[in-house]
Amino acid sequence: MQRAVLVLALVLGVSGTNVPEWIIGALRASQIPVTEKCQQQFDEFFANFSMDQNSWALQMVDATAKIPSGLLSLNFGEMGDFQQCINVEASTGAGTILGKYCLGYLAVQNTTSSAHEEMLRASSLGNFGTDESGMSLAPLWAICLPDGCTTDDANVVGNLLLANITGNEIGVGFSDSLCQTVKEVNPPLTGGAIATIVILALLLSTVVLSTLYDMFCIFYGQKSCPMLVKGFSAYTNTTKLFKMTTSTPDQLPCLNGLKCLSMVWVVAGHQFSVPMNGSITNSKYMLEWTENLYSMFLVSGTLSVDTFFTIGGALMSYGYMKARCKNTPFNLFLYYLHRYLRLTAPLALVVLVSATLLKYMGSGPKWPFAIMSFQEYCADNWWSALLYVQNYVNVTNMCVGQTWYLNIDFQLYLISPAVFYALWKYPKLCLSFLVLCVLGFIAGSFYVAWANDLTAILTNLYGNSYNYQNKYYLLTHTRSAPWVIGIILGYFIFKIKQKEITLKLNRIVVWVMWGVCFGTLLACVLGGHSTLRGEEYDRWGNAFHIALVRPAWSLAICWVILACTNDYGAPINWVLSLPIYQVLNRFTYSIYLTHVTMLYMITFDRKWPDYFSNFNMAYQFWGTLWYSAGLSYLLILMTESPVIIIEKMLFGSFSKKKQPKKDVESGVDNAAFEK
Repeated sequence: MQRAVLVLALVLGVSGTNVPEWIIGALRASQIPVTEKCQQQFDEFFANFSMDQNSWALQMVDATAKIPSGLLSLNFGEMGDFQQCINVEASTGAGTILGKYCLGYLAVQNTTSSAHEEMLRASSLGNFGTDESGMSLAPLWAICLPDGCTTDDANVVGNLLLANITGNEIGVGFSDSLCQTVKEVNPPLTGGAIATIVILALLLSTVVLSTLYDMFCIFYGQKSCPMLVKGFSAYTNTTKLFKMTTSTPDQLPCLNGLKCLSMVWVVAGHQFSVPMNGSITNSKYMLEWTENLYSMFLVSGTLSVDTFFTIGGALMSYGYMKARCKNTPFNLFLYYLHRYLRLTAPLALVVLVSATLLKYMGSGPKWPFAIMSFQEYCADNWWSALLYVQNYVNVTNMCVGQTWYLNIDFQLYLISPAVFYALWKYPKLCLSFLVLCVLGFIAGSFYVAWANDLTAILTNLYGNSYNYQNKYYLLTHTRSAPWVIGIILGYFIFKIKQKEITLKLNRIVVWVMWGVCFGTLLACVLGGHSTLRGEEYDRWGNAFHIALVRPAWSLAICWVILACTNDYGAPINWVLSLPIYQVLNRFTYSIYLTHVTMLYMITFDRKWPDYFSNFNMAYQFWGTLWYSAGLSYLLILMTESPVIIIEKMLFGSFSKKKQPKKDVESGVDNAAFEK
């Protein structure tokens, strides 16, 4: 008994051989107000304790979190030894005892202390313990108990131990969702999981068999395989994926570079932000990092989304005008069907896996958050994800959360035919209307920010990120200005390509425009860092920043596209138009669908705290990028490529000619135009 108490004292950071009497009194099971079963198992715990490394009681003690070093660096992510705790299994007089790992969060009871203020600042970053909604609360602490103890028992034992160390300064809170035994870590397969495994096996088998048959036809049969077989063939599709072609005058090759680099920026931003939801050993450095100016280059990665909105609007507008100029009839049904199939086929597979298999793909102290925030949301709200409405429906419980962008994109796509028709028939009137729409969206964003006290800078630790997300960032009516600006750009590019508008600029004007462009981009990325991050809220500054930063960014991107497509881009156009982007850009959609879930899986699967540094995050970024590229390759083979072939077969029955190959490769969506 004395040895057990001594080890438990060391667990809590008590040194020396003179163990205080409060530990002996506090840890005697008969004196702790716990449930009867928990008390019986505690009796077995003390009766069977020894310093033998095979002692299950010693393993439980050893697995419980200790007071870590580096507290002055805000090392509050101590999680004990998860794997050792859940591996405990012992046959005793009270029956079989399993190790029960409970992860809780610490809370400073004295809200006036400086320690409390520092903990609040740190916890707002996403590090430390989280409640069931995933919101960060406080530093972590874990305890390993016999499985007969309930969550209430864990709270009693944990708070009793801490109270005798800190008085009433610090308490701990455990929840049912974060208490796990080996049964929760290794659950049996559900019917949905089995069905998903069968579907994945069938898809992979189809890819393998189609590839073998296709290669036999090419190398031995001297004949062409059926189109559907080629659609699933890894050989044929890989050849297409890595094929590079020479651009034609009516294409916009610089868009490939812009899209690819924007997706890299998205992944980099998530690589730095998502691990903050895990456990970090040096949270003080992380706080300092958010206050450095260079952190804005990653925090402002959200602007890459506005690049995609601008490019999307420009491509659709340009493609529509080009097709109408050739007098090709427009099929509204095919226009919508094409878009829905292309977006939904890979998304549906990601949703299916997220809704059924995610719980079996990892484990760890914080793995229940992956189940709650990803699997359960998809199991309940898969329909709103596939209907592209969850930025307004189930906003707080999104399935595959990053697809909020797809929701906005698809909703704008639904209204685009009316906009394009008006632009074709009544260009002057429609252009004026579109400009008014941009101004209206800016005014609406200003009002939302003003009325809800939204903070413009995401690293403002004193802001309300919940309202920022749900009342501004995720909504179509506050994020549409860049898309409309892109439509206007696409129209003018079409007119310039048709020689209806002449764009002749002298060298000085071009240099001035590039200077304004780069200055605007830099201001959008860095602006507000030193003025909008204080404890005192600047309503005017935040509202103006939120209203103007994204339209301003979009206008600067418009100049990049306009200059590059009219021979005013010089080396910038050369870089953005490199043929390699044709290959890389074919992976961007699938990378977008998979990388966030993968990052959270890595974060919540960790059994030990991570170390935050620029080098470490950059190193992990390359692993994330290429690992997600590998997943996207499989996703493309199983969904995107087959759907393209099915589309061609389907659209061939509606039209006399296929969609022009050049248009497909350039990204101009003409699938809805009959030849």
